[in-house]
Amino acid sequence: MRIREYGTLKMKPSGAGGVHPYHELLYIAAGEAALEWMDRSYKLAAPCLALIPADTPHWVTPRTPELAGWYLEVDLQTDAFLEYDIVLNWNQRQTRDDSRHWPRTLSVGIDAVSSVVEAYESGDLRAAAAHRLLELDIRRLLLLVQQIVSGGAGAPAPGDEPTLASDSKLYAALRHMERSYANPIAIEELAALCHLTPSYVIRLFKRTFGATPIQYLQELRLKAAISYLDTTDMPIQEIASATGFANLHYFSRLFKQKLGLSPSAWRKRQREPQPGSPPES
Repeated sequence: MRIREYGTLKMKPSGAGGVHPYHELLYIAAGEAALEWMDRSYKLAAPCLALIPADTPHWVTPRTPELAGWYLEVDLQTDAFLEYDIVLNWNQRQTRDDSRHWPRTLSVGIDAVSSVVEAYESGDLRAAAAHRLLELDIRRLLLLVQQIVSGGAGAPAPGDEPTLASDSKLYAALRHMERSYANPIAIEELAALCHLTPSYVIRLFKRTFGATPIQYLQELRLKAAISYLDTTDMPIQEIASATGFANLHYFSRLFKQKLGLSPSAWRKRQREPQPGSPPES
């Protein structure tokens, strides 16, 4: 497991979000917020825990000035996140007042994360210890959510990858692309955020992440588009626009080049019954 970032909520009135290759857990302890996730909208009132799978477009907007809570961004690496249907069911539950009477075990797990995040930010807990504790708490929370929704079992396996340093020269550019992937982004804009020259940003980014900034941005956009294709009925033209592609032709050409199928063929294949699956009633 690799935890990239975590902390208490400090949102601007305009909100925060985007798309990034990390699963996110968002806990609201006080106040209200609006969550736009894929093509769905949720009103989140404290206390609630929202789950946002990796590579899915999302945006959180505060609805009250006293919004408080925490967020975690995590890569489970070789282990799968909760199934989409479980995440969808869980997030829908967070909008209903009568469904947030959690088992004590879940409340204890959430309180444990809150304590670790607060201790780390206050300097009472070192990063290495905080990461280890959060890894355990994340596994516990995901397992409990799975059991509450479906009665299933199983938890992510352990891991020990370090988090990406928040003070990395490239971190501001990385987060900007993840947050604003749907908008035009120029390399000069990223260079200004990093206080580096454009050519050096490209070299450093490729050496660090194995891809140029533009390649990374294209990957974010394509993964967001796949999420829309797989889980919504949005027209392909709207998906192209929502994920930052200048026009449908370019989107379709790049999609087929990278994935071997056109967007429409991809959607059709994903919705075909899989071999061995029970027929629909």
